[in-house]
Amino acid sequence: MITNKAKQKVALFLKEFFQLANVGAGGDSTNPNQNVLDVPILAANTATTNAISDDTTIDFTVSYTGTQLEGNTIRELGIFSATAPADDQFDELRTTTSYGVETTLLSRINFNAVGPFANSDQIDITLTIEVE
Repeated sequence: MITNKAKQKVALFLKEFFQLANVGAGGDSTNPNQNVLDVPILAANTATTNAISDDTTIDFTVSYTGTQLEGNTIRELGIFSATAPADDQFDELRTTTSYGVETTLLSRINFNAVGPFANSDQIDITLTIEVE
């Protein structure tokens, strides 16, 4: 059993450390060992807007314009962190503000194709994750 207070802390960690997203054209099944999208469309990850909708549920929202996705069809979404401590640096997180980081994929979701996008289009995508 994980206590409710600990679940809240994990949700806050996810909200604060996983603030990037990217979309891709890959549509195959997900793999828990993956740390990248199959076929990313954008060269750089995009900032997300994160909100906790109750104590343990996080909504990760990202918006893309048609200019960013023009002519592309998206089939996958990834939520990333570029500020989470490297595995061997978690102790540093507790004792200092200076620690090594690594890009980490929290979740990759594949879905039926959406697009292609025209220059004037916009899409908002929200991924909801609950800490149980």
